[in-house]
Amino acid sequence: MNASIPGLIDEPRVPELAAALTEPGLDLPELAISGLWLLAGDLDRSHSISQNDSSAEGSFWHGIMHRRESDYSNAKYWFRRVGSHPVLIRVKQLHESVYSDPYDFIDQVEKACLGRTHDPAVTQWLLKAQWTEWQLLMIECLAK
Repeated sequence: MNASIPGLIDEPRVPELAAALTEPGLDLPELAISGLWLLAGDLDRSHSISQNDSSAEGSFWHGIMHRRESDYSNAKYWFRRVGSHPVLIRVKQLHESVYSDPYDFIDQVEKACLGRTHDPAVTQWLLKAQWTEWQLLMIECLAK
């Protein structure tokens, strides 16, 4: 099983998680499942859930999904729909060196993915901020 945190783009895939998500009787909120599909590396399945949920959290997962598929302008559109969100505020507090707002973060991720960020430490900070973002959003979705 791959124990690394998710990459900034559509990788790595976690087939064991994908298999668990297809088991009958999974009793989790739909948006938590959307986030788990992202974690499993299946952007299409995550997208099919998040695009049909008009809540801030649905838009949040939708924005993350587009960021991971390198559709950066579309990701920004979905983050505009998120608006002010407690997860965004908390991620900014925890990772202020790389996360001032979701739009700047998307720009930084794009630069890193296109090889324009030459400092490997910056990429590691981006990965950590993304992982924090995912965890906090998952907690938010599980609480609903």
